[in-house]
Amino acid sequence: MMKLNFEMLDQPIELNSATILTVEDTKIFALLTKYFYQYQDESELRLFDDKQKSIKPSELMLVTDVLGYDINSAATLKLIYTDLELQLNERPEVKSMIDKLTATISELIGYELLEHELDLECDEITIIELFKALGIKIETTSDSIFEKLVEIVQVFKNLTKKKLLVFINVCSYLTKEELVELNNYISLYNTTVLYLEPRQVAETDQYILDEDYFLNFVLGN
Repeated sequence: MMKLNFEMLDQPIELNSATILTVEDTKIFALLTKYFYQYQDESELRLFDDKQKSIKPSELMLVTDVLGYDINSAATLKLIYTDLELQLNERPEVKSMIDKLTATISELIGYELLEHELDLECDEITIIELFKALGIKIETTSDSIFEKLVEIVQVFKNLTKKKLLVFINVCSYLTKEELVELNNYISLYNTTVLYLEPRQVAETDQYILDEDYFLNFVLGN
């Protein structure tokens, strides 16, 4: 279980599976968004587990613009390539074969460089560089915002270093049925997701921090 706290709260909010926090005051909503965007170990915003251990910045995944969010960002692909390299390390026979083939390719290219009029040289190809050269990336098929959100949750689930996914102002794009279905996916994948919203989400359980800074939990019915 994870918890969230900052100066406007009297006590931390528990984050269980999919949790909605609605902040009605525009300035506080903007401030909290900034806290998430600039989150560091020594931050105004506290994210921690039930053992009081703080969530590291590298363990937070933040989506502030779902329409513009690039699932195949350089940071995400770097994590995926690292996971693939670890996966290969568990299969030494396959890794050895890849190493031999890449060494052969480097040797053949090296011979061609010797034939060139300029003095050229090349480095050995690393596994990570090979993944990048092959254009390995996440296959995306989303045709709607809902489908893209599902894909983001799937990616988050499979990024081993990530512990908390935060969506900023996405509920406005979803019908009640889509939000319920998305939350079912989140529960199925056993992930922790926080929706940070600037206005109440109709007919949905949520924490509401009103304009008087009073926090209340409202059932959607």
